[in-house]
Amino acid sequence: MTSLSRAALSEHLLTVAGANREVLREAPKERGKQVAMGAVLLSTAGLAVVSASYALHIALHLWVPVAVVGGLVWGLVILNLDRWLVVSSPRLKHWWSTLAMALPRVVLAVLIGAVVSTPLTLAVFSAEIATEVEVMAAEAEDEFNQRMQADSRTVDLRDKQTRIAELEADLADGVTQADVDEDPAVVDMQRRLDEVTARYEAAEAAYNAEIDGTGGTGDQGFGPATDARRADRDRLRAERDALAAELDTLKAQTFESLQGEEAQKTVDQQNELAGLRADVTSLQRRLAAEAAAHEAAVDDSDGILARLTAMSRLEEGNPTLATAHRLLFWFMTAIECLPILFKTMLALAPPSLYERLLALGDEKVEERVRLRMQTEYEEAEVLARSALAAAEARAARTLEAESRATGMVLEAQLDVTRDGVDRWRDEQLARSPHVNGTVLTKR
Repeated sequence: MTSLSRAALSEHLLTVAGANREVLREAPKERGKQVAMGAVLLSTAGLAVVSASYALHIALHLWVPVAVVGGLVWGLVILNLDRWLVVSSPRLKHWWSTLAMALPRVVLAVLIGAVVSTPLTLAVFSAEIATEVEVMAAEAEDEFNQRMQADSRTVDLRDKQTRIAELEADLADGVTQADVDEDPAVVDMQRRLDEVTARYEAAEAAYNAEIDGTGGTGDQGFGPATDARRADRDRLRAERDALAAELDTLKAQTFESLQGEEAQKTVDQQNELAGLRADVTSLQRRLAAEAAAHEAAVDDSDGILARLTAMSRLEEGNPTLATAHRLLFWFMTAIECLPILFKTMLALAPPSLYERLLALGDEKVEERVRLRMQTEYEEAEVLARSALAAAEARAARTLEAESRATGMVLEAQLDVTRDGVDRWRDEQLARSPHVNGTVLTKR
């Protein structure tokens, strides 16, 4: 059972390598090389499957079974490309010609190897890369927040929110005593009242000082000076009281006026508030959409490109890691290029028995084709000559028949002519025995 399995596996590997089984039956020792070539091709395809599956999983966040199916498709593509590169590599007469023909295939194999090996090297350093990707995401988040804070839309949003708060507070308070006190007329009246009050208080103090002798004339008690200061005090008190009453009346009038204005002002403020709220809602929606898009981008920022960027950043600060990454990358690339490199080295070496038998088989096939084409040409030439001879015979027979027919036609025409002449002569003889003095005799 084991031998049957090995034989079946060998047959499959020979198919992968594109070996000629008829030639291998003549050179059984070459079978191992071809089986090994098939195994190498299958191994590189297996690495391509692993690489593509990992790349699809981290780049597109595909479910692992789906990523594996995509990796299998990619591995089949790589297997076909490598098989074509190996099978189509020719052996020419001179080694430099062989090398020149193999060079483009080697370059293509290197490119394929680089593409395949990149996800594998990223997988090896996945832990370090994941940490660096998180750092990059945090930096991107900080940069985005700073940019949004300095954005004119954010500044406009803050200003409108502040204005909304002021309008809401104003609408909630209505007309207050502070609004009345801030009216220009009330402010002017209050200033005048404060001045008169200050003068009244000064007159009151001067009057008291005159009475107790601590000021004015210095004489204690009542007298003309005391009466004069009392009169001045009373006048200022009356003026103060009048201004206070006038101020109260003005405040009442101002309050009523402000209440009348407040109704129209409330309508205007409500309209302004509605417009500001609509603008704020629109701005918040746009900023939220941009923030959501940024958040989604940050969440998806662990793809191939982000990991390559993280790897470059890690290499800048860690030369040892950079060296290890390059060595691993080129090692993986070399493994992927192994089939074509192996085939190129075999093409530059002396031809093996398998190659000589394969070339001899090609020569035999070419000779058989040449002989078949020559035979077909000779047969076609014989057929052409036979057809030409038959055509010439048919042409001769046709010409003879045409000559006979022409003679018969001429003879018939001559007989007809003779008959016509005889009839004409007979008619003339019947009409007149003499024509122009000449006796016509019948022949």
